[in-house]
Amino acid sequence: MPVPVPLGRAGSAVRDGIAGSLTTLTQIEGKMVVLVKAAVSSALGAAGTVAGELVLVVRDVVTGAMQATEQVGTGLVTSAKSIAKGVVLGVDEVGGDMAQAAAETIRTVVKHATAVGADVSSIARRAVDGVVEAAVETGQDVGRIAQAAINSAIKAAGRVGSKSARTVGDVLAGVARGFDDGVGAAPAKRSIARKSKVVAARKAATVERKAAKAPLRVSSKAAVKRVGKKAPKK
Repeated sequence: MPVPVPLGRAGSAVRDGIAGSLTTLTQIEGKMVVLVKAAVSSALGAAGTVAGELVLVVRDVVTGAMQATEQVGTGLVTSAKSIAKGVVLGVDEVGGDMAQAAAETIRTVVKHATAVGADVSSIARRAVDGVVEAAVETGQDVGRIAQAAINSAIKAAGRVGSKSARTVGDVLAGVARGFDDGVGAAPAKRSIARKSKVVAARKAATVERKAAKAPLRVSSKAAVKRVGKKAPKK
């Protein structure tokens, strides 16, 4: 068994400082996912028509989140994963098309990264990782959603130039090969909790509709008594 190297004062200070920084970074990323998810689900829920507003809402939220990371200096490479994950989770919460949300998220991320001169390929890869995590957590078809994100990234980079598209394609090639080898090849089902909630809601709605349409019925025994009852003799 390897023996841990004893640390002096400087080494201990560096170890504790890095561990604390990584813990803080993880907490920040977690909060970012929650905020982005809430913003997307709230906006789509208020719109009423998820399909019609999905692209506009996703584009608006992703752009706002990326601008915020630039203002505080968090870094687009670091934040891209949390932003993409939060968007896809928010769309799933309101029953939207996650593949479409993933594609629009990556398209907006690449466009923004290109505009500010950031590392497009690294940011796109991190964003795709966030999309995949969200798809896995919700029990959706990971392969379909990831492929939609990858295709969108390559297409968006191609608008900048063929060289940029090739670079992004090379970076994301490993992700695509992973799904070709069977990762997410079979469509995953929704989580049991979500599925049972949907089924329960549908059953309740069906029972309510039937109750509203059903005529008022009298007990069969009571009906027999009324028919068999003779009028009193005078």
